[in-house]
Amino acid sequence: MGVDTNSWFSKPFLTSLFLGIGGFLYGYDSGIITPSLALSSFLNYFGRPDPALRGAIVSMYQAGAWLGSASVGITSDRLGRRKAISFGCVFGVIGGALMAGAAHVAMLIIGRLLVGYAVGTITGVAPVFGAEIAKTNERARINAVNQMMVAWGFFIALWTGVGESKWHNPNQWRLGFAIQSIPALLLGVGVLFVSESPRWLCLKGRHEEAEKAFRNYHFNGSNEEWCRTEFMLIQENIKEEQRAQGKLSWGDLFKTPAFRKRLFVGSFVWAAAMLSGISFVQYYQTAIYATLQFSEDRQLLVSGLYGSVAPVACFLSLFFVDKIGRRKILITSSALLSICYMIITIIAALFPARPGFPTNEAAQRGLIACIFAVSANYSALLGPMTWIIPPEVFTTELRAKANAIVQVIHYSISLIITQCSPIALAAVGWKYYILFILTNALCTFVFAFAYPETRGKSLEQIDEIFGDVKPITDEEIRTPSSEKEAVAVHVSGKDSS
Repeated sequence: MGVDTNSWFSKPFLTSLFLGIGGFLYGYDSGIITPSLALSSFLNYFGRPDPALRGAIVSMYQAGAWLGSASVGITSDRLGRRKAISFGCVFGVIGGALMAGAAHVAMLIIGRLLVGYAVGTITGVAPVFGAEIAKTNERARINAVNQMMVAWGFFIALWTGVGESKWHNPNQWRLGFAIQSIPALLLGVGVLFVSESPRWLCLKGRHEEAEKAFRNYHFNGSNEEWCRTEFMLIQENIKEEQRAQGKLSWGDLFKTPAFRKRLFVGSFVWAAAMLSGISFVQYYQTAIYATLQFSEDRQLLVSGLYGSVAPVACFLSLFFVDKIGRRKILITSSALLSICYMIITIIAALFPARPGFPTNEAAQRGLIACIFAVSANYSALLGPMTWIIPPEVFTTELRAKANAIVQVIHYSISLIITQCSPIALAAVGWKYYILFILTNALCTFVFAFAYPETRGKSLEQIDEIFGDVKPITDEEIRTPSSEKEAVAVHVSGKDSS
């Protein structure tokens, strides 16, 4: 008898909620720069940065995340999942302190770089950790928690910005930056007190520790047989992976068609997420509202309301993400995003807001509604898939290295989008939105024709989709003992005769 997979209080799910502090940090760090860029005190202190410098302030976070995610393949494999996360959190604490105390723009940018490094490390390891401790039927929900926590982090950041705007102090912008260090400190210390990933321990040959960790996550007092069989399955399948694939280097990820397909499936979902335009909307929504001739207070208020959409959408996704196929969710999300950007583009083109001219308030409300719809769609559908799919399509030996590459691709595209968006928006205005109509339409076709379905399969069973590892089943584990019993009975019969 297995554990109750529908329980919202299972140890793997509660552990994933705690690991989700990393997602909260990602969302908060991403979000806090948005209201800061709308505060006059912040802009005046740093000399009214031009679009290129604003892009650099924002995108340096992605550059740090790029470096952090690139290091995950080494830190996660060598230190283990827990210590790799704790290692990254150190940089989050330091980076938050530097940003809060920034005396000049260079100090602010270095702080953004360090916080980004922390987030890149954590987001590279946490979904791998979550996938490795989850049961098959709850794996999607467990990793979707990361997206929900990202949304809550972004929500808190935006409303912190609203609060800062009401605090009439020249240093009002420092408060939001200082708060960044708190979740990094909590996660960095607390993660050392949870059990290590049983699959990582098996990979390192530490089988007794692995079984103890596995039972700590899954034993409920009445499922002894299930725990024994399930752990043996994990053990034997990791041995089979090592026998079939051997010791893998970074270069091996690109050598065989099966490895390349895994890498494509794992990385394209993040590419699609960044090309969905969500980073552009999140970081530069106040600039979009400024083009609608909104005041500073109104920009921050609408921005805060925007941040309220995602937590609700993410929470709702937890109820269906394990019940609907991954491909269906991806196709639906990208198609709807393309339609949303099409409407945004049409409204912005036909009803532009120009200084000195009357504005069309109905058109403004329609455009804002579509921006909110983008957030709801991404948060409930595409966003959770970015945390679910990459960790589950790689074997245990590959998982840390491959997920590092996936996150490097993720942050590389995000870096380009965040650096170029303010310049493009200033240069071509509403025409920039056309890019996201096209990218989302392209992603719809890729998901429809090039993506496998992984829902309902164990991490080991997913190997069979790619054809490079044959998974061992529980029947195969039981067969040897059955054969031995049959032989014993046969010999006993001969002796008695």
